[in-house]
Amino acid sequence: MKSGFIAIIGKPNVGKSSLMNALIGEKISIVTPKPQTTRDAVRGILTTDEYQMIFVDTPGLLVPKTELGKYMSRETEGAAQDVDVIVAVIDATRPFTAKDTEFLERKLALGIPTYVVVNKTDVAGFEKVYPVLAKLSPLTDKGRKNPIKEVIPTSCLKGDNIDELRKYLESELKDDVMYYPAGDVTDRPLRFVIGEIVREKALLLLQDEVPHGIGVVINKCEEKKDSLYVEADVVCEKDTHKMIIIGDGGGMIKHIGESARRSAEELTGKRVYLKLFVKVREGWRNKKNYMRDLGYGE
Repeated sequence: MKSGFIAIIGKPNVGKSSLMNALIGEKISIVTPKPQTTRDAVRGILTTDEYQMIFVDTPGLLVPKTELGKYMSRETEGAAQDVDVIVAVIDATRPFTAKDTEFLERKLALGIPTYVVVNKTDVAGFEKVYPVLAKLSPLTDKGRKNPIKEVIPTSCLKGDNIDELRKYLESELKDDVMYYPAGDVTDRPLRFVIGEIVREKALLLLQDEVPHGIGVVINKCEEKKDSLYVEADVVCEKDTHKMIIIGDGGGMIKHIGESARRSAEELTGKRVYLKLFVKVREGWRNKKNYMRDLGYGE
């Protein structure tokens, strides 16, 4: 049994969470088209008879503009330090810039084995993927100090090259201990996972001006043999946002709740009873006491 920790890093919306979910074969991190969906470093665990991989899905790299942004940056930086392998994810649909090269060179300088995943190849097509691969090529030169170990074009949606990437990562595992029980797929408690499911559904269903200011507080999470009872607050920053979240006649918050309940039932295999309330905490992303209430900070 070999094991190791693998950080998945990159810009917002490049597919880091989708990649971790694909590698594990379970939906551990929430996935939406919205920037800054992932706010915490979330660990996903893949255990087989031969190895245990602990993936760390990190928030997207950003220039922090709020206390929440600073928290997310600290999560990303911390997660990329004490790991055995780094997987840097590049979006093949976007131009590869000099800043992308600088970012990769900084990570390579850490001396941690680094693999680069060029993701979304199914959307980008050869015309966009090839220029990215050409610009990455100098960083793979075995004559340079700390080169990229491998560049792997992938499609998380179609599963292209996910098995190949998993084999490369297995070759980097050096520890001989099992860090988590075989049945665990994440290190996060159930209440955190349920809160993330609720936030995912809100992000997917709400208008663009609302999502950055949304948080979820789980007030009650009672698990029984065949059922799960959850009460949660969907927290926003403005009264106008509250009205959007509630929707006409309470239709939107009901839609969010129903969608979250179905996903929670699929995850747990239990009957889920979910009650959602909408609360306003003005400017919570810049107030550390509110951030702590929502689970962001010490």
